[in-house]
Amino acid sequence: MIKFLHLADIHLGVENYGRIDTHTGLHSRLTDFIRSLTTAIDIALEEKVDFALFCGDAYKNNSPSPTHQREFASQIYRLSKENIPTILINGNHDNPLTYGRASALDIFQTLGVPNIWVVTEPQLISLPTRKGLIQVIGIPWPTRNQYLQKEEYRDSDINLINRKIQKRLQKTIINLINQLDKRYPKILAAHLTVTEAVFSGSENYATMGYDPVIATQFFRDTPCDYIALGHIHRYQNLNDAGNPPIVYCGSIDRINFGEEKEDKGFCIGSIDEQGRVNYEFIPLPVRKMITIEAKIGDSLNPTEDLIAEIEEYDLKDALVRINYEVSDEQNKNIDFKKIDEALQEAFLVTSITRNLPAKSSTIRRSSLSEDMDIYSALQEYLKLQNWKTWEKDLKKITQQLQQELYHRNEPSGKEE
Repeated sequence: MIKFLHLADIHLGVENYGRIDTHTGLHSRLTDFIRSLTTAIDIALEEKVDFALFCGDAYKNNSPSPTHQREFASQIYRLSKENIPTILINGNHDNPLTYGRASALDIFQTLGVPNIWVVTEPQLISLPTRKGLIQVIGIPWPTRNQYLQKEEYRDSDINLINRKIQKRLQKTIINLINQLDKRYPKILAAHLTVTEAVFSGSENYATMGYDPVIATQFFRDTPCDYIALGHIHRYQNLNDAGNPPIVYCGSIDRINFGEEKEDKGFCIGSIDEQGRVNYEFIPLPVRKMITIEAKIGDSLNPTEDLIAEIEEYDLKDALVRINYEVSDEQNKNIDFKKIDEALQEAFLVTSITRNLPAKSSTIRRSSLSEDMDIYSALQEYLKLQNWKTWEKDLKKITQQLQQELYHRNEPSGKEE
């Protein structure tokens, strides 16, 4: 049996909650993500994997800091040093917005790091492992640049462009499949959105038609033995009932509170000469995120009641946010010093937000919060204002805004 690591969506650089560690100079969330990545590589080495598949999104964006590059490279080098062939698939966060610019992963190819293959164009790789040959079809994030640069597509609807990309990508994959040698195991590794995938709580933008989408059935019909996917942050197998397994291994740590209830980890699998595959999802011990919803009601002791709600949770080393509902009079009587004392075991309290009871105001309050993505916030606001007439137009405008927001940390396209 040939063992392999399936890892994706590391997103080094996500630092939306936490603080700077005065001893290391690193943000605490960066330390969390580094610990998750290091643990995954530790386990892969202990399991003596024969090859590794990284299915995209090493960093938060295509312009990682030297610190982020150092931490990712140090873990990939551990695989290289142990002579473990490793394929790095270019993800959308690794990909430059402007045609011709380097991806965030290109440096491994440029430096000729041993045992490393970087996939920035669809290709078939014959991967030599210590236990035999593995064939890997590598599919990076399908970029729009080649279409957007053409005049006839410049003002095209995004759905039209997506359909063009989907059709071209499926044709490319079929051409690569036709080059496979049936004598050897066959894996397809890609950074894509696949129909039927269940999105993570942080990924509402994907439901709005922003991503090109490939049909799950397309992959079910391939002769490949295992489909290794990255991009969707929730672990799942889209073909539980049969072969091949179509597996999103998910992200290695939580991006925001939308993912607080999701396990995070990676997969270890094995494949034999006949292409029979077994795999296991390995959860990682990531930092807890906890949302406390407290509705105090008509209590005469709102402080004690809020503390009682807090004490229902194990807050040790957790990131915590609190949404509580009290009247104006009750809010005056809350002793927030005591609330802070009750929260001392938490690693960080990100917010304490008060919601007004509906009966105390003629204006209905919603659960809007700064943790929401723009689309979720719009949905809440539409319900709050009861603006059904404008809903369609507002959603369309929001889609355009979210696309801009999604790339807010990407380079402008101009060389500096």
